[in-house]
Amino acid sequence: MESNLPKIRAGFYLVGDDFDLDYVTKKLYISPTSTRTKNDFPVSTMAHTIWELETEKEFCKAVCWQIEKLLDKLRGKENIISELCNELNLEAIFTIVVNMENGDGPELVLTKEIVSFIGAVNAEIGFDLYID
Repeated sequence: MESNLPKIRAGFYLVGDDFDLDYVTKKLYISPTSTRTKNDFPVSTMAHTIWELETEKEFCKAVCWQIEKLLDKLRGKENIISELCNELNLEAIFTIVVNMENGDGPELVLTKEIVSFIGAVNAEIGFDLYID
């Protein structure tokens, strides 16, 4: 029953001071789900430019299922991501957002393949857990 499952969304972000978002899109040959420039932030001291690739928030039992959706688009582009990070001084970040009720949390397992990819692009991964 879906209502007993948490809602999970995964995201991959390339974050930097100020960079050409179109250049990143062309190099990766992936359209981002959204982008944000430094000028879009209300507080300039915290502003960054961000290229985002996110999954839809869905009822899901395991975080790895949502991460795999991102990796299906990103696999084979590890070298390009690393080159972009080095060339444009970007940080690669994965995030997992989990909304759950009554402690019905998901499996928080990262497969060896996921860990390998995250390491290959020198990314960090963060988990945001929200309990309603």
